[in-house]
Amino acid sequence: MAEPVRLRLVLPQVARAELIAGDAVEDLGQRVGFPRDTLAEVKLAVVEACLNALEYGAGDVVVELAAHPDSAYPWIEAAVVDHGPGFDPGEQPRPVLETKLHARRKRGWGLELIRRLMDEVEITSRPGLTRIHMIRRTGGA
Repeated sequence: MAEPVRLRLVLPQVARAELIAGDAVEDLGQRVGFPRDTLAEVKLAVVEACLNALEYGAGDVVVELAAHPDSAYPWIEAAVVDHGPGFDPGEQPRPVLETKLHARRKRGWGLELIRRLMDEVEITSRPGLTRIHMIRRTGGA
């Protein structure tokens, strides 16, 4: 059984830093043979998590990626960590399409997208540390 391919990124609080993480996800996914459409979904989920961390966190954002090639269904694991004020994931309202379409501000879809695009999502948050851990398999679940 081959070891997972791992990558750790530290993203500074600069414009478009989340795209670096997206490119890394794409590279790792291609290495383990993720289908293009599935990989695009993983990339979007990681970019959304990074955008939230860069906007609401403090300091650098850490992104840990692992691609697991040796199984019937290869999978990608990602964690996005920031050191902001924290939040209660259960208190975040789920967006309602009809409401958002007519709203001035169309934001607020990040967590919902992450939850829908990934097979597993675990959010732990407290003041000084928020971690979003995500897993996506190529099939099977």
